[in-house]
Amino acid sequence: MDAMTTLAVPLPAASRPRAGRGPGRAEINQVSQRVAFLTETLGSAAALADLLGVARSQTTRWRQGAEAPSPAVGRVLLDLDHVVARATCLWPAPVAKTWLISSNAFLSGARPVDVLRSRGSTEVIAALDAALAGAYA
Repeated sequence: MDAMTTLAVPLPAASRPRAGRGPGRAEINQVSQRVAFLTETLGSAAALADLLGVARSQTTRWRQGAEAPSPAVGRVLLDLDHVVARATCLWPAPVAKTWLISSNAFLSGARPVDVLRSRGSTEVIAALDAALAGAYA
């Protein structure tokens, strides 16, 4: 099953408000804040959706609190938030975005966004740390 077929799931009962209608306020705020930061930093909701591998309308629904991302997409969203926050400490946002989608020698030629989506943020953060230290692969 690909990311496009597992975009949104109801939150677990413990996370829902008592009435059981959709995500709780805390979850809505957390997802909305991350989506807002990433949308602004990456330049558009479409750019964020492309990096996450989801439909472009999905990020708008998350930001509005109409849906929550699936657990798998939610993990990538959080990892991307972390990586983009760190990358923008090193470079301006447009450079960080280019870095995410470009081949990276520290990742054996893979694009950081692809490594992030398939294996998580650990190796991507290590590549960022190497760049910060001024290392060259």
